[in-house]
Amino acid sequence: MTPNAALFPGLIDNPVVLETGRYAAILGLAPSKGARSPLLWNAAFAAAGIDARMVPMDVPLDRLPALVAALKADARFLGGAVTMPHKQAILPHLDRVEPEAAAIGAVNALYRDGDALVGANTDGAGALSQLEDLTGGALAGKRVLLVGTGGAGCAVAAYLAGRVAALALANRTPRTAADLAARLGKGVVALPGPVTAADLAGIDILVNGSSVGFASGPAGSPLGPDTDALLAALPAGALVYDIIYQPAETDLLARARARGLKTANGLGMNLDQAVIAFDKSNPGAYPGSPGRDALRRVMAEAGK
Repeated sequence: MTPNAALFPGLIDNPVVLETGRYAAILGLAPSKGARSPLLWNAAFAAAGIDARMVPMDVPLDRLPALVAALKADARFLGGAVTMPHKQAILPHLDRVEPEAAAIGAVNALYRDGDALVGANTDGAGALSQLEDLTGGALAGKRVLLVGTGGAGCAVAAYLAGRVAALALANRTPRTAADLAARLGKGVVALPGPVTAADLAGIDILVNGSSVGFASGPAGSPLGPDTDALLAALPAGALVYDIIYQPAETDLLARARARGLKTANGLGMNLDQAVIAFDKSNPGAYPGSPGRDALRRVMAEAGK
């Protein structure tokens, strides 16, 4: 297959013509209908002078194994992203999965390691990166309580486990939190019921890893109607972090800010997911910490 030839006709539902020497892709049911990753990745390729593009690939579930095999066999494929509904389904078709992604049971990023195609999960990696920045690199000594252990919360927990002094998990269904804590080990514990003031009294970082927060008012707080009283139990120097970034200030963050607590939303996490995934697929394109900061700036500007 040569540049300017159609990529994988019969395997993907949207037409993709390769116009560069190499390429990345985002795989999903319909990423061609508005996925943000190509915008960010292509700005990063252009800024680094790399002859590559990220393209969306709309692939139904029954053709996913064949597409992954074709991508693996094509040395021009650098890696990319995986979106719904393939984050779990792609696992058995990869050569290797990073330990955190294996613990989560889902991948959202791919990269090539020689002839192998490796799966990663940068959801949790993005949160970890942001929390490291917010704590000035002192995350290892922090006690964290994470509320919500669904898909995104599970990813955040997998990356925090073993990297903080203590990690407690809370979930609307306590059994789900208990199962995740058992899988992660590394001193992770699950709360047996709803979060209490006693649970928060010694916490340095409270993280909302659930989707609760899109709504306004008490229904938009993962701590429920007693949010104000519960936040009052946090130490004065605690950080309240919400992975949601639309709205920019959730009900939880607004209430925490009103109490004088430090707050941050998930916008940086969302950006760092793409930064980390790009870095894995294109090692050396933006080397070192200055390069990572430059990549962040390029992608942030592209995403405005």
